[in-house]
Amino acid sequence: MKIAGIDSCPLGWVVILHDYKKFSFEAVKSIDELMELHPDLNRVFIDIPIGLSSIDFTRTIENKLRKELGNRSSTIFTPASRKAIYASDYDKARDINKRVLGKSISIQSYNISKKIKEIDQFMVYKTDELEIYESHPEICFKYLNDLDVIQTKKSTKEGFEERFQLLKQHYPQLEKLYQNIIQTFTKSKVKPDDILDAMVLCVSNLKSSPSGLNFIEDEHNIDEKGIFIKVAY
Repeated sequence: MKIAGIDSCPLGWVVILHDYKKFSFEAVKSIDELMELHPDLNRVFIDIPIGLSSIDFTRTIENKLRKELGNRSSTIFTPASRKAIYASDYDKARDINKRVLGKSISIQSYNISKKIKEIDQFMVYKTDELEIYESHPEICFKYLNDLDVIQTKKSTKEGFEERFQLLKQHYPQLEKLYQNIIQTFTKSKVKPDDILDAMVLCVSNLKSSPSGLNFIEDEHNIDEKGIFIKVAY
């Protein structure tokens, strides 16, 4: 079974793969490019919202995710509505989101809308053989860390090392993999914390294989396109 953990990066997407007891990596400009390279990919955990709000449906799972992380809940952001992510510019996105959800969106939220849109479109034409699930790195780190939320920020040296050490405790071979990635791609294309996030998503995906998938769900769990909203860890 070939699985992956995927995170957004300046180049596009950084991907940590696992197949036949071996880790590998890719950095691609698009999900379509990834599928061309790995058409046999079976299951993906990706750090991007899947399933979006609309006039008649409000995505509410962020409330549960924030409770999971306690005082680290600021790492959870509420995505724009579907119509807003398809807007041609930031001002239009803000106006649309106000009409749909009654509130504006931050520039940070708008800046990731292109990636959310890419996955929203991909969900329509992906093959049935590929399972793709929304995930969240800090949630994955919590469950990898015996249910203890990591309090440091991954953008700091201390926070990065704390998380990387935890990953290497489970899979020491990730040390060499990380070195290979940073030797292949500059930080302007793939940032260290992007690699870390893709790694923990892949590890969580891998660890769930023997015991079955684990999800955080909410009552509002099917959007207007029929997409199920649930976060895997």
